[in-house]
Amino acid sequence: MSGTRFGWIGLGNMGWPMARNTKTAGLSLNVFDINQDVLGRFASEFDSGRSSSLQGLGEASDVVVTIVPDGKVVRRICFGEGDNVLGGLKPGSILVDMSSSEPTGTRELGAELKAKGITLIDAPVSGGAHGADAGTLSIMVGCDDEEAFKRVEPMFQATGKNVFRCGGLGNGHAMKCLNNYLSAVGLSAANEALIIGKKFGLDAGTMVDIWNVSTGRNASTETKFRQKVLPRTYGSGFAAALMAKDVGIANGLAKSQDLQAPVLEALSGVWNAASEMLPGVDHEVTLEYYERINGVEIPLDTGKKD
Repeated sequence: MSGTRFGWIGLGNMGWPMARNTKTAGLSLNVFDINQDVLGRFASEFDSGRSSSLQGLGEASDVVVTIVPDGKVVRRICFGEGDNVLGGLKPGSILVDMSSSEPTGTRELGAELKAKGITLIDAPVSGGAHGADAGTLSIMVGCDDEEAFKRVEPMFQATGKNVFRCGGLGNGHAMKCLNNYLSAVGLSAANEALIIGKKFGLDAGTMVDIWNVSTGRNASTETKFRQKVLPRTYGSGFAAALMAKDVGIANGLAKSQDLQAPVLEALSGVWNAASEMLPGVDHEVTLEYYERINGVEIPLDTGKKD
C-alpha cells in the first residue's frame, strides 16, 4: 500500500467515482468540494478525510488531484486570493490535474509551480462517467518527473485501465483535446448525415445499422445512436458545453502551433452554437440542435417494432 497522502478536489460526475476508487484501493484520501453537502456525503459514505478549505487540504496531502471544469479553475485553486491549496502544500509535493485544461496554460502553470517546489502532472481522462465508475478510464499523462510519476502511479492504477505516457508536461492535455475533437467530429457528422438522410426519405435506424457494418462507423454510431440518441434517453454525463470547451481548446492548440485546421475551426463554431442553443444538456442531445436549425425531426426510436 502506498504511504502517499492523496488530496482530491472535485466530486462531480467523474470526480466522485474516481475518488471512491482511489479510497477503496486502500490509498490515503482527503477530499474537498465547494458543495459542502456533497463533500459531507462522500466523506461519510467512504470514511475518507475531508477538508473544509483548500489550504487545509494542501496541509493534509503529499499529492493533490484536481478534476474540475477547466484550467482557469485549477489556477484559482493554486493561486486564488484568500484560500488556496499552495497555502498548505509543502515543497516536494505534487499536483495532478485530471481536468480537461488548455495545454499551453498547463505548461505555464507548471513553470510557476516548479518555482515554488511543486511538480505538476497533467493526466486527463477518457471513458466517461461509466468508465469512471468502473475504474476503466484511459489516462493520458504528461510528466517531466519520473519520480513524481511513480509516486502518483497507484492512484492511476486505481482509477484507470490504460495509462498512456504522452511525453512532457502539457502533452496529456493536448492528447485529450484532440481525442475529444475526433469524438465531436464523429457525433456531429453522424447527426448531419441523419438529418440529410431523413429529409430525403431514409430511416434513421436503418442508416445507423448500415454505418455500423460499413466504413462510416465511428464510436458515436456504434455506442450512442441506437443506445441513447434515437431513443432520446441520452445521459452520458458529459455536457455539450464541456465538449464545446474541449473542441475550442483543440482549436486554440492548432492556432498556437501556427497551423490551419479548417474542419476543427468550423466544428468549434458548431459546438459553441449548439451549447448556447441547448444550455445545460448532455453532449448526445446535439442531434436536437441539427433538428432545430433545419426544421427536420428524427422520429423517436423506442426499439419496439410494429
